[in-house]
Amino acid sequence: MLVRLVALAVLAATAWPLERPRLRFGKGWLYAAALTYLLVLVQLLPVPPELWARLPGHTVYADIAATAGATAWRPVSLTPDLTVNALLALLPATAAALCFAYLDGRGRARVWLWLCGAAVLSALLGVLQLAAGGEAFRFYRETSADSAVGIFANRNHQAAFLACALPLVGAVAGLRTIERPSQHWLWLAVATAAVLELGILATASRSGLVLGALGLAAAIWSFRASGAAWDVAEGRSRALLLAGGFMAAVAAVFAATRLGVVDRLAHTDPVGEMRFQMIAPLTETVRAFFPWGSGFGSFETVYRQFEPDALLSTIYMNQAHNELLQLAIEGGLPALLLLASFLWWWSTTALRIVRGDVSPARRGTALAAIAISAMLLAESLVDYPLRTPLLGSLFAIACVEMIRARSTARPARRNGLRQN
Repeated sequence: MLVRLVALAVLAATAWPLERPRLRFGKGWLYAAALTYLLVLVQLLPVPPELWARLPGHTVYADIAATAGATAWRPVSLTPDLTVNALLALLPATAAALCFAYLDGRGRARVWLWLCGAAVLSALLGVLQLAAGGEAFRFYRETSADSAVGIFANRNHQAAFLACALPLVGAVAGLRTIERPSQHWLWLAVATAAVLELGILATASRSGLVLGALGLAAAIWSFRASGAAWDVAEGRSRALLLAGGFMAAVAAVFAATRLGVVDRLAHTDPVGEMRFQMIAPLTETVRAFFPWGSGFGSFETVYRQFEPDALLSTIYMNQAHNELLQLAIEGGLPALLLLASFLWWWSTTALRIVRGDVSPARRGTALAAIAISAMLLAESLVDYPLRTPLLGSLFAIACVEMIRARSTARPARRNGLRQN
């Protein structure tokens, strides 16, 4: 609640002057955000009991209401209180995107730098949590008690955040190297990346390890795209690089062994196995409520009707761990159409940035934004990172960075030469 109240205050403070010239670089995202809020609000509109009972998947609930003598006009959503909660959950990402849109290049670079610092602190906190054991240094009562979660409650979300910080490290190092030519920024970036990779390893998240590898590749890509260069032709530089890489690998393996990460990775993850077993009942739930959905926020309630006895356990599945299926369940066809339009925009924008003529000052951060959004979208197929305020806000400002880069990018010529 505190985060959402702050988000409301930030939205009011940012929108009060409403300097339209600063938002001319891309009005489409404002309309898309408004359409998202409208989609949730429509589910809160009351409809007649006869129409409500004929909505897909509502029959059993209509029979219960008739038996209880509670027939009345009802919202389309089966859980209107949770739908209101879902509506309010959009506020942090909206506030972050609007504030980020008002910043100039230097201000946005400062935000990326602060995010890198927050990721480093979260990684160090996670290692400290794992070393202390138990519930020490943890912010949430319900959390992964045997893993490094940092400032999060879920180890997968911690790993995703640290992996997303890696491309930012590369982009920021590239910008700083161009502004103040020095190899110190690069070595600082290498040390920061090593800390982040150690933090990812400490989470013992399998998906986090994959994202960590992708994030490291994206970091190198973003650094090189910024126009900064690292001359490793000299024998001394090459030797230092190889020695530093070898020492970092040895330290990571030693730390992982001492902290018990290797043992946790070797054991079977019951939650991970259940995610695949849930696909069939989730698909059945989609068919039951399609095409209008059961209401945003209603998944945990309506899934009980379709959960097979074989999957009953002490594990609490509060989300579907598959955003595509959960959106289909809660939002139906309208939500899928909105998602499809977003994916079309994202793919065309990313392609234009990669192929277009973008200034080095924006190219590095733009490619980092592409990598961040791509990793979070991929992680959303097996988890729900975008439902956390921090990762949702990070995704939103990454999209704003892509919009800004696209607005200044000139498409490449067909012969492969970029325009001057």
